[in-house]
Amino acid sequence: MKQSRFVLEMALCFLAFFLPGYIAQGSEPASRAVSTSVMVQSIILGVPQFLLLVYIASLSQETAMESWGFTRFRPTDAFRIVLVLIGCFAVFTPFAIIVMALPKAVGKYLASGFRWRLAGISQVPLAVLFGLVAGYREEFFFRAYLLRRMDQLGLPVALSVIISTLLFSAGHLYQGPLGAATAAALGVLFAGVYLRNRNLHVIAVAHGLYNASVLCLSLLSVSPLPSSG
Repeated sequence: MKQSRFVLEMALCFLAFFLPGYIAQGSEPASRAVSTSVMVQSIILGVPQFLLLVYIASLSQETAMESWGFTRFRPTDAFRIVLVLIGCFAVFTPFAIIVMALPKAVGKYLASGFRWRLAGISQVPLAVLFGLVAGYREEFFFRAYLLRRMDQLGLPVALSVIISTLLFSAGHLYQGPLGAATAAALGVLFAGVYLRNRNLHVIAVAHGLYNASVLCLSLLSVSPLPSSG
Protein backbone atom coordinates (compact mmCIF):
# COMPACT_ATOMS: atom_id res chain seq x y z
CA MET A 1 0.00 0.00 0.00
CA LYS A 2 2.82 2.36 0.87
CA GLN A 3 4.52 1.78 -2.50
CA SER A 4 1.36 2.61 -4.44
CA ARG A 5 1.01 5.78 -2.38
CA PHE A 6 4.56 6.79 -3.24
CA VAL A 7 3.91 6.29 -6.96
CA LEU A 8 0.70 8.33 -6.77
CA GLU A 9 2.46 11.05 -4.76
CA MET A 10 5.32 11.33 -7.27
CA ALA A 11 2.93 11.45 -10.21
CA LEU A 12 0.71 14.12 -8.66
CA CYS A 13 3.70 16.29 -7.68
CA PHE A 14 5.08 16.13 -11.21
CA LEU A 15 1.69 16.81 -12.81
CA ALA A 16 0.96 19.73 -10.50
CA PHE A 17 4.33 21.48 -10.35
CA PHE A 18 6.16 20.66 -13.59
CA LEU A 19 3.84 19.37 -16.34
CA PRO A 20 2.25 22.81 -17.04
CA GLY A 21 5.69 24.21 -17.86
CA TYR A 22 6.47 21.22 -20.07
CA ILE A 23 3.24 21.66 -22.02
CA ALA A 24 4.00 25.36 -22.56
CA GLN A 25 7.32 24.54 -24.27
CA GLY A 26 7.72 25.83 -27.79
CA SER A 27 5.52 28.89 -27.28
CA GLU A 28 8.51 31.23 -27.00
CA PRO A 29 10.61 32.89 -29.73
CA ALA A 30 14.19 31.69 -30.23
CA SER A 31 15.57 34.29 -27.85
CA ARG A 32 14.25 37.19 -25.86
CA ALA A 33 15.19 39.34 -22.92
CA VAL A 34 13.54 38.10 -19.75
CA SER A 35 11.56 40.83 -18.05
CA THR A 36 11.91 41.68 -14.38
CA SER A 37 8.24 40.85 -13.85
CA VAL A 38 8.72 37.34 -15.27
CA MET A 39 11.58 36.65 -12.85
CA VAL A 40 9.62 38.05 -9.91
CA GLN A 41 6.59 35.92 -10.83
CA SER A 42 8.78 32.83 -11.12
CA ILE A 43 10.25 33.48 -7.67
CA ILE A 44 6.83 34.09 -6.12
CA LEU A 45 5.54 30.82 -7.58
CA GLY A 46 8.72 28.81 -7.06
CA VAL A 47 9.23 29.43 -3.34
CA PRO A 48 5.83 28.07 -2.15
CA GLN A 49 6.08 25.17 -4.61
CA PHE A 50 9.44 24.21 -3.14
CA LEU A 51 8.14 24.54 0.42
CA LEU A 52 5.05 22.46 -0.40
CA LEU A 53 7.21 19.72 -1.93
CA VAL A 54 9.35 19.70 1.23
CA TYR A 55 6.22 19.56 3.39
CA ILE A 56 4.83 16.61 1.39
CA ALA A 57 8.13 14.77 1.80
CA SER A 58 8.21 15.55 5.53
CA LEU A 59 4.88 13.76 6.02
CA SER A 60 6.80 10.49 5.78
CA GLN A 61 7.63 10.56 9.47
CA GLU A 62 9.80 7.46 9.24
CA THR A 63 12.24 9.46 7.07
CA ALA A 64 14.45 12.08 8.73
CA MET A 65 14.87 15.40 6.89
CA GLU A 66 18.60 14.67 6.53
CA SER A 67 17.68 11.85 4.16
CA TRP A 68 16.10 14.46 1.87
CA GLY A 69 19.41 16.33 1.65
CA PHE A 70 18.81 18.95 4.33
CA THR A 71 22.18 18.67 6.03
CA ARG A 72 23.86 21.40 8.05
CA PHE A 73 25.80 23.77 5.79
CA ARG A 74 29.54 23.45 6.35
CA PRO A 75 32.40 25.71 5.17
CA THR A 76 33.66 22.90 2.93
CA ASP A 77 30.32 22.95 1.12
CA ALA A 78 31.27 26.30 -0.43
CA PHE A 79 34.30 24.64 -2.01
CA ARG A 80 32.14 21.78 -3.28
CA ILE A 81 29.68 24.25 -4.78
CA VAL A 82 32.49 25.95 -6.72
CA LEU A 83 33.73 22.58 -8.00
CA VAL A 84 30.26 21.54 -9.14
CA LEU A 85 29.73 24.93 -10.80
CA ILE A 86 33.00 24.48 -12.71
CA GLY A 87 31.81 20.99 -13.57
CA CYS A 88 28.61 22.42 -15.05
CA PHE A 89 30.57 24.48 -17.57
CA ALA A 90 32.96 21.58 -18.18
CA VAL A 91 29.96 19.40 -19.04
CA PHE A 92 28.78 21.90 -21.64
CA THR A 93 32.18 22.29 -23.33
CA PRO A 94 32.28 18.93 -25.21
CA PHE A 95 28.80 19.56 -26.60
CA ALA A 96 29.85 23.00 -27.83
CA ILE A 97 32.98 21.57 -29.48
CA ILE A 98 30.95 18.88 -31.24
CA VAL A 99 28.43 21.43 -32.52
CA MET A 100 31.21 23.66 -33.87
CA ALA A 101 32.95 20.70 -35.54
CA LEU A 102 29.84 19.56 -37.41
CA PRO A 103 28.67 21.03 -40.74
CA LYS A 104 27.17 24.48 -40.30
CA ALA A 105 23.59 23.43 -41.06
CA VAL A 106 23.73 20.55 -38.57
CA GLY A 107 25.39 22.69 -35.91
CA LYS A 108 22.79 25.41 -36.38
CA TYR A 109 19.99 22.88 -35.90
CA LEU A 110 21.53 21.36 -32.77
CA ALA A 111 22.11 24.81 -31.25
CA SER A 112 18.59 26.01 -32.07
CA GLY A 113 15.93 26.59 -29.44
CA PHE A 114 14.98 29.19 -26.89
CA ARG A 115 17.69 31.02 -24.97
CA TRP A 116 17.14 33.22 -21.94
CA ARG A 117 18.95 36.56 -21.83
CA LEU A 118 18.95 39.53 -19.49
CA ALA A 119 17.71 42.94 -20.58
CA GLY A 120 20.34 44.82 -18.60
CA ILE A 121 22.95 44.67 -15.85
CA SER A 122 20.47 45.99 -13.27
CA GLN A 123 18.73 42.58 -13.40
CA VAL A 124 21.82 40.66 -12.21
CA PRO A 125 20.91 40.53 -8.46
CA LEU A 126 17.39 39.36 -9.32
CA ALA A 127 18.82 36.82 -11.76
CA VAL A 128 20.85 35.27 -8.93
CA LEU A 129 17.74 34.90 -6.75
CA PHE A 130 15.77 33.65 -9.77
CA GLY A 131 18.43 31.01 -10.43
CA LEU A 132 18.66 29.88 -6.80
CA VAL A 133 14.89 29.45 -6.45
CA ALA A 134 14.83 27.34 -9.62
CA GLY A 135 17.88 25.42 -8.39
CA TYR A 136 16.34 24.46 -5.06
CA ARG A 137 12.92 23.68 -6.55
CA GLU A 138 14.29 21.46 -9.31
CA GLU A 139 17.10 19.78 -7.38
CA PHE A 140 14.82 18.88 -4.51
CA PHE A 141 12.25 17.27 -6.81
CA PHE A 142 14.44 15.65 -9.48
CA ARG A 143 17.27 14.57 -7.23
CA ALA A 144 16.53 14.51 -3.47
CA TYR A 145 12.83 13.64 -3.70
CA LEU A 146 12.61 11.35 -6.75
CA LEU A 147 15.81 9.44 -6.00
CA ARG A 148 14.70 8.87 -2.40
CA ARG A 149 11.20 7.76 -3.36
CA MET A 150 12.45 5.42 -6.09
CA ASP A 151 14.93 3.94 -3.62
CA GLN A 152 12.00 3.30 -1.28
CA LEU A 153 10.25 1.57 -4.19
CA GLY A 154 13.24 -0.74 -4.57
CA LEU A 155 14.44 0.56 -7.94
CA PRO A 156 18.15 0.21 -8.79
CA VAL A 157 20.13 3.43 -8.36
CA ALA A 158 21.16 3.53 -12.02
CA LEU A 159 17.54 3.21 -13.19
CA SER A 160 16.43 5.91 -10.75
CA VAL A 161 19.10 8.28 -12.10
CA ILE A 162 18.04 7.55 -15.68
CA ILE A 163 14.35 8.20 -14.95
CA SER A 164 14.96 11.43 -13.04
CA THR A 165 17.44 12.64 -15.67
CA LEU A 166 15.07 11.93 -18.57
CA LEU A 167 12.28 13.83 -16.83
CA PHE A 168 14.65 16.71 -16.10
CA SER A 169 15.95 16.79 -19.68
CA ALA A 170 12.42 16.68 -21.12
CA GLY A 171 11.76 20.00 -19.41
CA HIS A 172 14.48 21.58 -21.57
CA LEU A 173 13.34 20.43 -25.01
CA TYR A 174 12.33 24.01 -25.76
CA GLN A 175 16.05 24.85 -25.71
CA GLY A 176 16.67 22.58 -28.68
CA PRO A 177 18.76 19.39 -28.99
CA LEU A 178 21.87 21.00 -27.49
CA GLY A 179 19.93 22.36 -24.53
CA ALA A 180 18.20 19.04 -23.84
CA ALA A 181 21.47 17.11 -24.13
CA THR A 182 23.24 19.57 -21.84
CA ALA A 183 20.42 19.30 -19.31
CA ALA A 184 20.69 15.49 -19.39
CA ALA A 185 24.44 15.62 -18.78
CA LEU A 186 23.97 18.13 -15.97
CA GLY A 187 21.25 15.92 -14.49
CA VAL A 188 23.69 13.01 -14.31
CA LEU A 189 26.31 15.30 -12.75
CA PHE A 190 23.91 16.61 -10.10
CA ALA A 191 22.64 13.10 -9.35
CA GLY A 192 26.17 11.76 -8.95
CA VAL A 193 27.19 14.57 -6.61
CA TYR A 194 24.00 14.21 -4.59
CA LEU A 195 24.27 10.44 -4.22
CA ARG A 196 27.84 10.84 -3.03
CA ASN A 197 27.17 13.51 -0.39
CA ARG A 198 23.36 13.55 0.13
CA ASN A 199 23.63 17.32 0.40
CA LEU A 200 20.84 19.26 -1.33
CA HIS A 201 22.47 22.66 -0.75
CA VAL A 202 25.58 21.84 -2.81
CA ILE A 203 23.74 20.87 -5.98
CA ALA A 204 20.91 23.40 -5.59
CA VAL A 205 23.24 26.37 -5.11
CA ALA A 206 25.57 25.20 -7.91
CA HIS A 207 22.55 24.73 -10.19
CA GLY A 208 21.22 28.17 -9.30
CA LEU A 209 24.59 29.86 -9.81
CA TYR A 210 25.00 28.13 -13.16
CA ASN A 211 21.62 29.46 -14.30
CA ALA A 212 22.50 32.94 -13.04
CA SER A 213 25.92 32.79 -14.72
CA VAL A 214 24.34 31.86 -18.05
CA LEU A 215 21.96 34.80 -17.73
CA CYS A 216 24.82 37.15 -16.89
CA LEU A 217 26.91 35.85 -19.80
CA SER A 218 23.98 36.66 -22.09
CA LEU A 219 24.83 40.33 -21.55
CA LEU A 220 28.13 39.68 -23.35
CA SER A 221 27.28 36.86 -25.74
CA VAL A 222 25.32 37.11 -28.96
CA SER A 223 24.20 33.47 -28.59
CA PRO A 224 23.64 32.63 -24.90
CA LEU A 225 24.32 29.18 -23.47
CA PRO A 226 21.45 26.84 -22.61
CA SER A 227 20.57 27.00 -18.93
CA SER A 228 19.59 24.10 -16.70
CA GLY A 229 16.50 25.62 -15.14
